[in-house]
Amino acid sequence: MPRVFIGVPVDQSAQRRIAELLKPVKMSNDGVRWVPEKNLHLTLAFLGNRSPGVIENLIRSMEAAYRRVTSFQTPNSMLMRFPKPSGNIIALGFETDARLAMLFGITQELLAGNGLEADRNPFKPHVTLGRIRKTPLLNATFNRQTNIKLRVDRITLYQSTLTSAGSIYLALNEIELGQPDDRHS
Repeated sequence: MPRVFIGVPVDQSAQRRIAELLKPVKMSNDGVRWVPEKNLHLTLAFLGNRSPGVIENLIRSMEAAYRRVTSFQTPNSMLMRFPKPSGNIIALGFETDARLAMLFGITQELLAGNGLEADRNPFKPHVTLGRIRKTPLLNATFNRQTNIKLRVDRITLYQSTLTSAGSIYLALNEIELGQPDDRHS
């Protein structure tokens, strides 16, 4: 059964800014397995292994779930260790503002509407940048603000295939979010 998750892909502009942010960190830390730029995403729901029938139902219902959501930008991010200060993940963490909370809520409703259990954990929006393999070698300053924001303009249902070289992601379905109506601002 395919392993799937719903997420927000990181746009190319943010990918470039992340690469610049990480350049000095990568040079001084060989104990980290870095996520390839093309795999960067903000997870809205990890679903694990699911049958093709469940996946087809999700694909059919995603358009209706997200159709009224307009694109937006996240708040600024923080370079951090995740899920706690001693965690083994290097991430860009985001505050859960009203728009991210709404998007997470819609995703939870989508799951419930498809008979899938909603996530009971608090939503901690983040983009995984790397996984620490050798903690003593880690030389970086964490818990610092960055001016990197994500453009949230599409939601993707991904299939994740684990390999010895890392995960390979395949977009199974992608929903483009609407454009904000600036006439009423």
